[in-house]
Amino acid sequence: MSQNDNEYYKAYRREKQARDELETLLEDKTRSLYLANQELEANLTQLKRQHAAILQSEKMATLGVMSAGVAHEINNPLAYVNSNVATLGQVAKGVAELINTSQQFSDNAIDQEAFKEAFKNLEAQYQLGFFAEDAEDLIEDCQDGCRRIATIVASLLDFARPKNNEFVMADMTEAIDSALGLLANQLKHIELVVEKVDIPLSYCNLAALNQVIINLLMNAKYACEQGKAHGNCPNPQIKLVVRPATEQILIEIIDNGTGIEDDKLPHIFEPFFTTKPVGQGTGMGLAVVYGIISEHKGTINIESKRNEGAKVTLTLPVIIAS
Repeated sequence: MSQNDNEYYKAYRREKQARDELETLLEDKTRSLYLANQELEANLTQLKRQHAAILQSEKMATLGVMSAGVAHEINNPLAYVNSNVATLGQVAKGVAELINTSQQFSDNAIDQEAFKEAFKNLEAQYQLGFFAEDAEDLIEDCQDGCRRIATIVASLLDFARPKNNEFVMADMTEAIDSALGLLANQLKHIELVVEKVDIPLSYCNLAALNQVIINLLMNAKYACEQGKAHGNCPNPQIKLVVRPATEQILIEIIDNGTGIEDDKLPHIFEPFFTTKPVGQGTGMGLAVVYGIISEHKGTINIESKRNEGAKVTLTLPVIIAS
């Protein structure tokens, strides 16, 4: 073998060794990247689970705060349903006795005078004439009360049930209407002004937006109640405005309550930060709201001054599902 051939062979061996080392290094890096990606995917899955758990725990905390008002909202129709059913139950006894007496008269077991006397006694005891006039109204009232209770319970179950974070093309005002329905009793002592116009459909999660509106309205209610208690807000008011903008949907919630102090305003979206007394707030409400709005590629802005109320502006882009 000549010297040139030997030099060529050595260069070939060096190049092959370098190529083998690079391939080994590439395989090692590829394996490391694959393992790192697997770990990232596992961490992302865990974060999604934790995020869902936080949303659900905040939802249940909000539900606990709403429970007294919701119970009252159910008790109202339940009271007149019970009353009407009791009345119908009593009259049903009279109707049964009247049918029995009529059967006796039909079978000639009693004469006409006895039948008249029996009917007179039944009328006096059970007010059958009243029943004949008002039975339909009593039954309609019962049906209406049951429908109201069913609607409230369905709304509660829908709010409390864990969601799959499904995004669909929908009208965001559906989430607002649902929130207002659930909080009707909570807000009955506060002047509520709602201004809504038609907005375009957008790709959104109605269940999550429902939670956003409920949290913000509950905060506004609390601020108004505190303002009234301290004499700074004799006529509490909450204004909710929904309107379209250029390729956006704006939702504003304005209250004339206690407002937020300047030094606390920068911290309101921080997890576990709350301006409420111990036991009255989890400190996660606005953090959850911020997360949901960010998930919708929107923004949230809060303007407030102490004793001058607050204005929350949600800006959500109109997204068309691909």
